[in-house]
Amino acid sequence: MKTPFTICLIVSSFIHCLAGFSQSASSTVELEPDTTALQQQYDIIFANSSQLYNGPEYADYSLRFNTRIGHQFYMWSDKQLGTIVYNKQYYSGLLLAYDIVLDQVVLSFPNSPFRLRAVNENVDEFTINNHHFIRVVADSITEKTLSTGYYELLTSGSAQALAKRSKHMQKQIRQGKVEAEFSSKDKFFLQHNGHYYPADSKGSILRAFTSHSKEMQLYIQSKKLKFNKKNIESTLVNLATYYNGLPNK
Repeated sequence: MKTPFTICLIVSSFIHCLAGFSQSASSTVELEPDTTALQQQYDIIFANSSQLYNGPEYADYSLRFNTRIGHQFYMWSDKQLGTIVYNKQYYSGLLLAYDIVLDQVVLSFPNSPFRLRAVNENVDEFTINNHHFIRVVADSITEKTLSTGYYELLTSGSAQALAKRSKHMQKQIRQGKVEAEFSSKDKFFLQHNGHYYPADSKGSILRAFTSHSKEMQLYIQSKKLKFNKKNIESTLVNLATYYNGLPNK
């Protein structure tokens, strides 16, 4: 496994060599347009972002298996455009993936196979293809409901609907070959007034809205909202959005 120092050294050496070539070539011929663009691309990415690219290398453990059903990432198996708030600094235009087996943000280098693991403790929030995730740190009270990790923020406001995206990797041997299968599992929560509530049924969701239970009940009936596994996410978002629009909540 390449250490952060080794990776930074490789990248720094590349940029240094590229800069040296630029200087030596300038006395005879102009730098080729594609090389100039590459230099500019790396300048933009690594300017003031050395702290972002300092995590350990990400090794794709799924490649150890002969066959794979599904993958370990959230929605997309390939890198997606995203942003991240890292050590209180905002970075945009990044190439990210989110390993929801390990609950790990993965950073990619442009036009390179190198991938790094973001240090979880340094990540406040990130987006991947417009899906917004925040890092929730559980304490002695909240750990009874949820664990520390990344949660997708489904609604903003005084009532926040959250989704914990995860996958389980199951290994089995078929015809002498090791197969890995990835299955998804989502859990939903409500955050209201600093308290977290599990949101897996009608009763658990309404417990977060006790001060407006009558209005919420009437809204559920008028919209014919359902709380089964298929509809629980959309129902939760619908109720949280409605609650955030109520006066004097």
